[in-house]
Amino acid sequence: MDKVKNAVLSKKGTVAVTVSGALTAAVSLVMNLVLIPKIEATTNGIRCFDMNFAYSFETAKEFLSLLSDAGRSLYLTVQLPLDFVYPVAYTLFFCMLIIRLTKKANALLVLPALLAVFDYCENVCTIIMLKSAELSKPLATAGSIFTSVKTVLMYLVFAVIIVCIVRWCINKKRSAK
Repeated sequence: MDKVKNAVLSKKGTVAVTVSGALTAAVSLVMNLVLIPKIEATTNGIRCFDMNFAYSFETAKEFLSLLSDAGRSLYLTVQLPLDFVYPVAYTLFFCMLIIRLTKKANALLVLPALLAVFDYCENVCTIIMLKSAELSKPLATAGSIFTSVKTVLMYLVFAVIIVCIVRWCINKKRSAK
């Protein structure tokens, strides 16, 4: 773990944090400003699965019934493949940022990793729902649970990073005196 920490704290680590942060931001912008609005344009305002905190079986069924063939194709062939790259990018970014801010590899790194695991579980459920001829209630429930847990973990990771930034700023101010 010390090799990872030292690599992240090096000048090359600064570049890696910057690149992973830029990739995370770019993928997020494309998904949220381009792809998801195009997908949702055919669903009478019903949000894509992963854009909700949770959703019911009925909402999932309605979303799928309203989703156009073009929307379904865009979701399956562009949005979801990009959403499989996204967790890798943000996990690297969040983990490297935590290491840089705390100057150590610690248990906090588990949170971004768990976030990615639940994001992937959500994505797999979404793929199955989009490809299924008939939506099952257990599948919709599982997808909704994965989405909810992912959302909570995302907020936790953001809170951890904010706390780390505040502590880093305080330590910088103290060391400047």
